[in-house]
Amino acid sequence: MGERKDSRGKTKYVACFVILWVLQMAAAFWFCTQKQGFHEDEFYTYYSTARTNGFYVEDGKWMEQDAYRNEFVVLPEERFQYGLVKQVQSWDVHPPMYYWVFHTVASLVPGVFSKWIGLSVNLFFHGMNLVLLTYLSYLTAGKDRRLPFLVMFVYGFSPAAMSGVVFIRMYEMLTAFVLLCAVLHVRAVLRLQGGAEGKEGGRAADVQCRSRLPVKTLLAMAAVTYVGFLTQYYYFIFLFFLAAAFGLWLLRRDRAIGNCLWYGLFQGAAFVLAYLTYPAFPGQMFRGQRGAQATENFLDLSNTFERISFFWDLMSRYVFGGLLGLMLLFLAAAAAVRVAGAGKRRKESTGKANSLQGGRPEESGNFFGTVFYMLLFTAAGYFLAVSKTALLLGETSNRYQLPIYGIAVMLLGLGAAKVLRGFLSVWGTGYEKRTAGLAAFFCVAVVALSYVGADVVFLYPEDREQTARAAERAAAHTPAVYFYRPGEEWCIWDVADELLEYPGVYFVAADGTEPIVDEKIETAASLVVYLAKGADIREQLARLPQNDGASVQNGLQLAFEEKYCDVYDLSR
Repeated sequence: MGERKDSRGKTKYVACFVILWVLQMAAAFWFCTQKQGFHEDEFYTYYSTARTNGFYVEDGKWMEQDAYRNEFVVLPEERFQYGLVKQVQSWDVHPPMYYWVFHTVASLVPGVFSKWIGLSVNLFFHGMNLVLLTYLSYLTAGKDRRLPFLVMFVYGFSPAAMSGVVFIRMYEMLTAFVLLCAVLHVRAVLRLQGGAEGKEGGRAADVQCRSRLPVKTLLAMAAVTYVGFLTQYYYFIFLFFLAAAFGLWLLRRDRAIGNCLWYGLFQGAAFVLAYLTYPAFPGQMFRGQRGAQATENFLDLSNTFERISFFWDLMSRYVFGGLLGLMLLFLAAAAAVRVAGAGKRRKESTGKANSLQGGRPEESGNFFGTVFYMLLFTAAGYFLAVSKTALLLGETSNRYQLPIYGIAVMLLGLGAAKVLRGFLSVWGTGYEKRTAGLAAFFCVAVVALSYVGADVVFLYPEDREQTARAAERAAAHTPAVYFYRPGEEWCIWDVADELLEYPGVYFVAADGTEPIVDEKIETAASLVVYLAKGADIREQLARLPQNDGASVQNGLQLAFEEKYCDVYDLSR
């Protein structure tokens, strides 16, 4: 009878998880449908996984629509060219794993430029992330079945998570490998704890086996390190702190270095294999533009408080509804009160099952449990290190901390459950059921407040009007001229969706003074002019046929101010 009841309980639990997962994936898909434009880095994702000769604009020449468009799509003869993708990335600052995955999907639909190529990759990994975060919460909370739902709800519906889904870069994929890395380490800790403590009547051989890290576990950890590191170098930061915490725990537990040596050997082999796969990574990490910039930021102590405050504010608003500081203060006060009066209760609970550690007794003085402190150290270390090294790009900088946002929600929820359990237990044995509704309401309020204080980033709704306007001008046969700054041709990507509407675009270097000679431009009654920021408008537009200072002044109208250029209508 008990087994049947437990089976029904598991079925109900899985059904509830699937329903919540489907709802969150539906929400993510809806936000994907709302995406109207692209960040310049997103265009780079398409461009760097598809190009053959490199994006090159020639001064004083037309680039036809097909030639321009082909720079962002995988052509039929370029499908599954993984060596080319790796070569292109070796010229930049990122490892190639994400671009291999993206190139694979794009190769299945050659010649197609669509946001859904990138969004489908993100949706796949986002769905995986929700499963991994739930499982990690389940393990960390001692196989508690309630907390994972609250964690998944808060993170899965947050503006930060939705922003990660609609940003066509490698950060959803990186988050998957970060969470998988955390799951493998937590499972290893719980396994070794079980082996060290043993079970009454258990076999000595089984206990001895559990005192060593299994080879299959070490291989799984190494495999995740290999793919994670080759996805984004920030994986190394997360692994560094997690490996340090895990290694110190192994030394403290074993009083020997055997497990640490095996662990280090397998992790070292993963990095050697990563180097053999992608020899460019040391140069990108330590000598490249981003590597040097990150090192400079890390060593500059004067900006520490500013940077930490910046990323703290992002996490608070985009994940915790602006309440992160108040939550931590409340928990700290509650924990201090409970610890001050917990001496007697600790003695009484010695040897009893710890509800937050899956029925295992707590270690002496280990209030939250080994796994909690290990992940707290790792998440805090990652947050501080990334805060010191990442680019400060406004709300778009959320992407750099995305891998630990779910872990932060889990740690805060687990800490609240542990600290408050002692206070609420005075209400009787049914206190958990009576407070479940309150906890659910609080989680809904946190998500609602997050959308009050923050928006989902990378949707670019304004681009709908700008692209539609470009299509209208193209239909009216209005020529488009782009004055670019030499050395900053990559800025052209920012308006690629607009430029793709025109049959062709005439590119002009904005550092010249010679007149432009072109029959199509000379005979046009009007022009659409894209002028790079910083270029002299009167000087450059005066180079156009049939234009002088007076005509520019009278016939010029600013249509849009873009990030890297201004768009003008010029009638003559």
